Amino acid sequence: MTREERLQLAHTPPAWMYEFDLGEGILTPLLSRELRQIHRTRQDMILPALDRCFREGLANLDCLDVACNEGYFSFLLHSLGARVRGIDVRSLNVERARAVQRIQGQDSARLTFAVEDFLDNRDPPDRYHLTLFLGLLYHLENPMGALRILHRVTRRLCVVETQLTRQQDPVVSGWGAAGTFLELPAALAIYREPDVEENRLAAHRGLSFIPNAAAVREMLGAAGFSRVELVAPPADANPQYLAQDRAVFLAFK
Repeated sequence: MTREERLQLAHTPPAWMYEFDLGEGILTPLLSRELRQIHRTRQDMILPALDRCFREGLANLDCLDVACNEGYFSFLLHSLGARVRGIDVRSLNVERARAVQRIQGQDSARLTFAVEDFLDNRDPPDRYHLTLFLGLLYHLENPMGALRILHRVTRRLCVVETQLTRQQDPVVSGWGAAGTFLELPAALAIYREPDVEENRLAAHRGLSFIPNAAAVREMLGAAGFSRVELVAPPADANPQYLAQDRAVFLAFK
């Protein structure tokens, strides 16, 4: 790819979710400056967890990066020796991931990208040693359906990163008879995203269910995962993680 073609790739709108080095000093422009710190925080939280959970390393293990966007974490897993499949529902994201792959020369036999709605996934059980589910859970109208598919296709570990609500106190609900109530620690908030057509980071169908931390644990358990861990953010993490507005969970098969 010529320098002019790389410049055109980098600067054709919309701006990018991830910052990639396309060579000769060409960097893809980010949607916002904060994204750089968010991605660094994600990486600082996820990589040590993978080192701990896969002490033998990721070489030759199969990984699925769901909603991979432009492929940053797919590239990262590939650099650690894994065989990686990145999927995203939006074709622009996949086109950009493939273009970066061509420029940077990653092995197309061990790293592939495809346009796919994860809810249509037909992979067999235990297909992937590791699955990534970053920044997607809270954008879904059917989060439990997605988590059940994740459980089916994951062999060892699923990493879930999600926005959270600040709901801490239990929600009180009536339950079947006058004077009968439940105190429910787990809760979901509903948000109708107004810009699904033009915002490639928004929910695909417009209605988002944003969980609190207790709901993430309950949902992953209901999907079948045997154990769920919350990853502690480092001291220099993006403020959203320090405030528990976003979090990373490890779900063990």
